[in-house]
Amino acid sequence: MSFRFASLAVAGLIGLGAALPACTTASPAEAARMSGASVGSYLAGQHAYRLGDYTAAADYMSQALAADPDNPALLRRVLILQVAEGRIASLSSLADRVARLAPDDPVAGLLLALESARAKDYERAIAYVEPLETRGLGRLVRPLILGWLQAGKGDITAATEALNALAGDPGLTLLKDFHTGLIMDLVGEPQAAEVAFERTLATVSAPPLRLVQALGSFYERNGKIEQARNLYTDYLARMGEDDRIQRRLDGLGKEPKPQRLARNPVEGLAEALYDIATGLRRDRAVEVSLIYARLALHIRPEEPISRILVGELLQDQKRFERAIEVFDGVPKDSSYRWEVDMAIAESLNGLDRSEEAAAKFEDLAARDKTRIEPLVRIGDLKRAAEDYPAAITAYDRAVARLTEPVQRNWSLYYVRGIAHERAKQWEAAERDFLRALELQPEQPLVLNYLAYSWTEQGIKLDQAHEMIERAVAQRPSDGYIIDSLGWVLYQQQRYDDAVRQLERAIELMPHDPTINDHLGDAYWQVGRRTEARFQWQRVISLKPEDKELEAKVRSKLADGLASRN
Repeated sequence: MSFRFASLAVAGLIGLGAALPACTTASPAEAARMSGASVGSYLAGQHAYRLGDYTAAADYMSQALAADPDNPALLRRVLILQVAEGRIASLSSLADRVARLAPDDPVAGLLLALESARAKDYERAIAYVEPLETRGLGRLVRPLILGWLQAGKGDITAATEALNALAGDPGLTLLKDFHTGLIMDLVGEPQAAEVAFERTLATVSAPPLRLVQALGSFYERNGKIEQARNLYTDYLARMGEDDRIQRRLDGLGKEPKPQRLARNPVEGLAEALYDIATGLRRDRAVEVSLIYARLALHIRPEEPISRILVGELLQDQKRFERAIEVFDGVPKDSSYRWEVDMAIAESLNGLDRSEEAAAKFEDLAARDKTRIEPLVRIGDLKRAAEDYPAAITAYDRAVARLTEPVQRNWSLYYVRGIAHERAKQWEAAERDFLRALELQPEQPLVLNYLAYSWTEQGIKLDQAHEMIERAVAQRPSDGYIIDSLGWVLYQQQRYDDAVRQLERAIELMPHDPTINDHLGDAYWQVGRRTEARFQWQRVISLKPEDKELEAKVRSKLADGLASRN
């Protein structure tokens, strides 16, 4: 969703990214030290974890700990699993036991620090965070959390010094400036806050919602109405419909003014944890991200963004029923409810309840007759089910809602073009692809799809070649696009060049049946007949879903390929 930008900051810092998986696996020596009563539950927990049943894993590991309460490895594992499940309210005693054994344990230290901060005991909270690791992800976590704890203590100089540890790395500097702005805004230093916020704004090419909300709120509360208007207008022009920002724009200069993003240090800590979690999710460290998202939600349960992130992480884990439960915790009158209901529909689809998902999207389309997203998703569902006429109908309804297509609408014409092409309606497909390129002339997916379609038909080969080269320049490691380049060279009878490109494509995507087939054809045309037959045989071994492709390949294995020279 568009309210995130922390993902820019965390790349390369996932030193703790393996913490959760590692902490759910005991070494043989550790397992040998477990009491007999705990081993069975431990093994059941291990099995449940490997199957992705994290709730059962947490339960079994807790049973193992109950049978072996002094086992340090189990203590840490149970703490991690219970936090990831959101069972945080009763974990203070367990976290304290872990912290006594391992003062640098990040989960125990953070949980205890957060509980102390909620009790306004910032000295004690700082004492829990000081021993935490300063390498890997700790390079981000420790300074951000310490900055807010020092602010809670009232030592703004120490807060700034803590955040300054993030300076040097462009991504971390981004978060340093953003959180410095939040802290300075909170403590009544508007000049310093504005400098920090605007430094953040200057760093990102497309400001996300959370930054726009923070800076816009600051502008409004400080009487800078035109700056707020420009910020909101630019965001809406780039992102399209957003009720939250539109309401801000419509209410400029009126009471009540928007509140700060972080109204106290605990809310600031929740923002920091949320930013850490979003960055981890971007780096696909889903299990660890879930820990930070759960902690953020625990200390600020009324804030929708952390709840939404937890739901999305559960979706990432294919735990769609649990995701729906979490999403439903967002109030019906929340300004985030549109995103939540879209996410619930996606979860229904993840549960293979596609008809219910489509009905949910239809309800959303009826709720707001100006928005196209629900209709696009209905089209996507129908296209995935190979019901191309129904997909086209849904996409047509979405296009009809566009008063004047803008650049970001290229994808709608692209997916409708795909549906037309699959429905054997080539002229309509070509029109849509060309319209998509009018809106986004260098879009590599559209360039590739249209050019490959021309190549398959043996038409406009020179133009197709030029377009594919433009796509390759943008995505030099995309196996599908490299395959398209090799295939257009093949159709131009430049077989040696085709072989070179198709061999590159195979390196990138060795298990794709079509690419293997193309390389086999190219080998045949340059006289490498044994290798050609090997590639065609490989196509058969890959068991392609395309039965027409399989039949053609079997024919080539039996009879070879006619020379085109």
